[in-house]
Amino acid sequence: MNAIASRIARPTLDRPKGMPNAPYLEERTTLRVRFHEVDALHIVWHGHYVSYLEEGRRGFGRRYGVDYPVFLEHQVPVPVVQLELNYFAPARLADVLEVTTRLLKSETPKLVFEYDIRREGQEWLLASGRTVQVFATPAGELILAWPPFMRERLAAWEPLWKHPLPIPPSA
Repeated sequence: MNAIASRIARPTLDRPKGMPNAPYLEERTTLRVRFHEVDALHIVWHGHYVSYLEEGRRGFGRRYGVDYPVFLEHQVPVPVVQLELNYFAPARLADVLEVTTRLLKSETPKLVFEYDIRREGQEWLLASGRTVQVFATPAGELILAWPPFMRERLAAWEPLWKHPLPIPPSA
């Protein structure tokens, strides 16, 4: 890795960029890069990172009770309406990746997730991302208030929210 790439791939210690600026809940999910996800150079094709975010979201959902079966049970689709991905260094065949998924606390009825993807056990950031999901009726109409099952979860999560570190003053 050249000097420029190594600076990009290494997170800064004070880490204001990439740290949530709102209270958050967090889960880590590990997954192994599979053969069909890489190109001829054994580097993960960029489009597969979307599925890595999905796996992180599923892991988060299983831990906190907001996985897709819960949404289906309550007949509340939760479509992704925004997706952002930033790539810093490649993942490779047979890497074990760790996806850190954070749900940011929101006053409005939406799920804002932020993600960091690293090789397991390493600090270097391979990619980061963000998704926004909204709540809808089965007919696809936007729901403008938290659904009752989500209000219950938000109340249960109240003591669990982690608070971001203050951003240090610029030098």
